[in-house]
Amino acid sequence: MLPFVFATDFGPFHPYGIACALGFFAWDWAVMRQAERRGFARADFRACTIWVFATGALFAWIVDAVFYHPPGRSVTSTLLAFQGFSSTGAIVGATVGGLVWCRLLVEKRDGRWRVARRAAPLSPLPMTEVIVSTWPLGWAFGRLGCAIIHDHPGVVVPKGTLGSLFALAWPTGPDDGVHHVFGPLHVVTGGSEARFDLGLLEFFVLAAIAAGFAATWKKDLRLGTYTIVGGLLYGPTRFFLDFLRAEDAAGGDMRHGGLTFAQYWSVGVVAIAIHLLLRRRRTTARVEHPHPG
Repeated sequence: MLPFVFATDFGPFHPYGIACALGFFAWDWAVMRQAERRGFARADFRACTIWVFATGALFAWIVDAVFYHPPGRSVTSTLLAFQGFSSTGAIVGATVGGLVWCRLLVEKRDGRWRVARRAAPLSPLPMTEVIVSTWPLGWAFGRLGCAIIHDHPGVVVPKGTLGSLFALAWPTGPDDGVHHVFGPLHVVTGGSEARFDLGLLEFFVLAAIAAGFAATWKKDLRLGTYTIVGGLLYGPTRFFLDFLRAEDAAGGDMRHGGLTFAQYWSVGVVAIAIHLLLRRRRTTARVEHPHPG
């Protein structure tokens, strides 16, 4: 089993907030470098990232209130509390924001901001490629923050089994296990339960994807590669990992028809990736075997 590690606040800063901030700045550095490599104007792409970040944050709040609100509490009261954040909701919102951005032009002219319909909509795929190729880097930091505060508990597994090798020695109380304190960092060994931590498991997956993508940033890959590979890797992984998530009564995510919101979202991600892959294969076939005219 893995040790149970958590961190207390660093002065006024919460460990999850620190991890998210590091993830944002790491992603911002990477995405802007990739945008320039792909020929985007830096100022235009910066405006785009601000827009999708804002729409992502909005949807993260709404999706959390609608699909993850506590039992017995209305969606309206959850919304009005201005609390909660759904990571998959953030991705949905960023996607919607990106599609809107491709159709609307926001610019400052004569000292005034103007919103107008683009004369010709932009293709979303080139922009998506830049974002997806760098997204696992920032998201991995966020999941590391989740792993530090353990806000995504998984199911309990029997000790000594193969599955327990990837589980944490989860303490059942403040006096359970042996505590090792290193400043704000606490390492607990010998916890009574062997329990999965979904944040940590997803961090491992995202770190691997991020490393693989980073190794190809300077390569001239075919348009759509990152979106297809990212969808086919992360979508199924998230779908099956959520079966290891604790039930909502035990601190896990709420189910809708037996599945979490993230699992329905994962199915959509895989469907989009397969659609892009099939469209690419059809395009390649037409180029290699043109019909006689």
